[in-house]
Amino acid sequence: MPKYTRVRTASDLFPVHVVDQDGLPHVELTAYACRSPRHHSPRTAYAYTSEVVAFASRAESDFEVQRQGWRLLGSPEEARRVVSHVLAVEMRCALMVARDRLGFQTCSVKPTWQTGRGLERLLAALRSFYAVLQLHGFYPHANPMEAAGARAAIEAEARAEAEAFRRAHGRERMPLESGVDAPLPAAERRSSAAYFRLRGERWLPTLLDDPALMNDVLAAGERWGWSLREMALVRVLFDAGPRVGEACSLTLADWRPSGFLREVLACNKGSLGRRTKRLILGDRTVKVLRRYVDEERSRLDPRGRGLADFRRADAAELTGEPLFLTAAGTALDSDHFRRNFWTPALRASGISLRCHQVRHWYVTQALSALAAGARSEAQLVHDRQAFRELMAWRTNMLPVYDQAIRRHDLPRTAARIHAWIDRRGRRPAARKEGGSGARGTVPLGLASSEAAAMLDEMLSGGGEPRPRP
Repeated sequence: MPKYTRVRTASDLFPVHVVDQDGLPHVELTAYACRSPRHHSPRTAYAYTSEVVAFASRAESDFEVQRQGWRLLGSPEEARRVVSHVLAVEMRCALMVARDRLGFQTCSVKPTWQTGRGLERLLAALRSFYAVLQLHGFYPHANPMEAAGARAAIEAEARAEAEAFRRAHGRERMPLESGVDAPLPAAERRSSAAYFRLRGERWLPTLLDDPALMNDVLAAGERWGWSLREMALVRVLFDAGPRVGEACSLTLADWRPSGFLREVLACNKGSLGRRTKRLILGDRTVKVLRRYVDEERSRLDPRGRGLADFRRADAAELTGEPLFLTAAGTALDSDHFRRNFWTPALRASGISLRCHQVRHWYVTQALSALAAGARSEAQLVHDRQAFRELMAWRTNMLPVYDQAIRRHDLPRTAARIHAWIDRRGRRPAARKEGGSGARGTVPLGLASSEAAAMLDEMLSGGGEPRPRP
């Protein structure tokens, strides 16, 4: 059974080889592993390559795929059969072939409880796999992960819509973020050319609404023995909500424009290393960062430099100088930080928390603060839009977090409903005219019924009920 593994080499052209269990190279998988970093960030390229290699191993060792002679790198129809078979049989997904509103054939993929996680990333990795191979001449067919002709139809429709808007308004449509022009109705918009469409697996963030979480984590790190470097890095995560890889990749050049104070430039997901967003830090975090740079980092710096030296240095000189250094003088790697500092410290204190959940905690706290501080609905809308720009989300994540917050509040909502039902159920029943003795309480709405009146009479008078007129 083929099982592909990656082998690192010293070659600049092919730094990674993907080989099978016999040590023989796989040309297309190796080409993708080496070329995908040109189109994705290094971490995304690594994650996609891992997904594709695992999928190829699973597909090519499948008995039915071997019996039918389907090839993952065959024609688009062959490749779709392989993907459909693995999704349906191996991953227990429900598939349904249909046509969309433009008439293109698509396949809806609905996960079941047996599917497991990561289905969305797998489909994205396969789309990237065929697109990169096609672009670099390793796959001569159309991308099987896209509906045939769909991309051209989408582009034609977008051009027609833009031209219609220009004729009607005499100008170009303003960006959605400006709020000037209303977005296109969902029924009139097609945003994906994908052949396989994932249904029923909407990702929701993990909400953490404990305001004391940051102090608990820092206390756990202090007990375990974190240095100023780890304390500063964790404070950056809690203060601004970046991904841990973005925080570890910060440089002194990113911090310099603010005079080494509260603002730091940072890369974003999909920005390919470009600094496209700002992290705004709290005063305590700035103090810890400055102390770290002047004390611990200066001892690791090859030239023993501190903040005063960096202020005098040229901007070009600080480009590529990591903010967080290892003992070897290299940039701190996020995997190294998670494995050797974050996980053992939190585990020792009994805290179950992943680094990325700090980002969700930050967003939860921010949205709660904005909702509590808004004096009007208009101000809340404005503040939420500003926060979206602060997070540099390429897509609007606010509705996703709103849905997660609603789900998070469901027990609280149910408790209020139960309390209301309980209060209504304990209201005293009306006294029956002419009766004697104390009346019990009956659920609201039953006292006026004939059956409830007869039962009440029996309990109060003791004996058979009198005939009703």
